[in-house]
Amino acid sequence: MSGEFFNTMRKAIGIDGLISSIIGALILFLPNLSAKVAAGMIGATLVVIGLFKLWTFFQLKSEGAMARLGNLLVAIIYMVAGIFIFVDMQSAAISLILVVGILTGMTWVIEGFVQLTILNQLANNKFWATLAAFVSILGGLSLLFSPVLGGLIVWTFFGVTLLVIGIVKLIQFATLKNS
Repeated sequence: MSGEFFNTMRKAIGIDGLISSIIGALILFLPNLSAKVAAGMIGATLVVIGLFKLWTFFQLKSEGAMARLGNLLVAIIYMVAGIFIFVDMQSAAISLILVVGILTGMTWVIEGFVQLTILNQLANNKFWATLAAFVSILGGLSLLFSPVLGGLIVWTFFGVTLLVIGIVKLIQFATLKNS
């Protein structure tokens, strides 16, 4: 391996570790602020997408009236949604946590049923496949019945995971030597 490639990879690991550690620590130690920042990033993205769609509305002079009208309506919806996020960042952060809880719960329930129906047929030891499926379904249902609390737990776990991964990568960066 060339020295230049090694140094580039080592720097990438260090930067990844630093960013992961910072984001993980922010999520873990400042969950409300980090959720607000994430919601703000989503809001800014929606406004930018809306502005881009509005710009294309004025550029589509050769398109039909319905296509232009549809583009204008979508642009307005994107911009209004983004602005609503900025109007009440606390509610947007709670909504983000709620969505994280609901989507994670739905994913776990679906994964559990898929495992029960498909993967269980392929497994040699049906006990562990069935147990894993039921744990996934129960975990998903618990998130669906309490999505805010579940979302906060998932958000916190995400922060812990990012922090641990970041620290491990920083240690790897510090101890990596070119052989």
